[in-house]
Amino acid sequence: MTQKLLLVDFENVQQVDLTRLSDSTNVIIFVGASQKTVPIELVTSAQRLGARVEWQKIEGNGSNALDFHIACHLGRVLEKSPQVYCIVLSKDKGFDPLIRQLNKIGLKCKRINSLLELDPKSAPVDDPSYKRVVEVLGKSEKKTRPRKLKTLSQHISSIFQKNIVQKDIDRIIDMLFANKMITETNNAISYGF
Repeated sequence: MTQKLLLVDFENVQQVDLTRLSDSTNVIIFVGASQKTVPIELVTSAQRLGARVEWQKIEGNGSNALDFHIACHLGRVLEKSPQVYCIVLSKDKGFDPLIRQLNKIGLKCKRINSLLELDPKSAPVDDPSYKRVVEVLGKSEKKTRPRKLKTLSQHISSIFQKNIVQKDIDRIIDMLFANKMITETNNAISYGF
């Protein structure tokens, strides 16, 4: 069984359901210097992993400070244990050039936007809100569909006449990624339907 390491950019992704992980996955959760709270659901699911989870609170603020910590740790892990499959959980596409380079030299690494991407079968396509978003986007002309994540988030909010909380919008976007309905390259969204 391949040993996996999940590096979580908690500044960037707060919806983290660790119950989805296999027993061969270790986790490091990177928390920003200015982040003062962690949801009890995450703490509870992290406790179940015992020694397989580690918390890294970074010191200092600055543009991409946490990202540099993740990149540094990623390099250190892969230098010592090149057989480990590293997964960066972050919506920050700034990791992509580094990850492409690591894969190019024979290491195994990828970035995901949501843990749903690890097991797309767990992203329920029968969720009514998700189905509504897919239906509306599917009827839209391809050239008028949102091209940025922020615009897609606003579009989903308008589909529900702004009667939907951001957490649910983020969940729907995660499901779109997990089910390969959307992909993102160079900050631009492409649609698979």
